[in-house]
This record gives sequence, structure tokens and C-alpha cells, in this order.
Amino acid sequence: MPKRKETEQYVPLGEKDCWHLYGLQVLTPNKFAQVVGKILRGRYSLVNPGVTGKPSVRGF
Repeated sequence: MPKRKETEQYVPLGEKDCWHLYGLQVLTPNKFAQVVGKILRGRYSLVNPGVTGKPSVRGF
């Protein structure tokens, strides 16, 4: 294969401002407190998991 003529350029990563509930579970206590504080102030948001319908119970 021929060598690339240019190095690939990527867009710099920004600050994560949208959190899933499962992502909050793995944070250290200090980081968790910081993120939750920013969520309560409105700087960050939570992803809505979008659960649809009710679970069905069969056999009862």
C-alpha cells in the first residue's frame, strides 16, 4: 500500500455535557458531585433512556 501523503487531522474533543445515568455510576465520588452539581445548575443534561410501555407479567 502506498504511504499517506498527509497525516490525518481530527477535531479536538469538547467537554462532555450530556450524561447517561449509567455513566454517572462509574464516576469517583468527587467527579460525581461535580457533574451532578452542573446538572442541577442546568449546564449539563441527562439522556432520556426512552423506556416505552409497561413490562408485561404473564401467568398471573
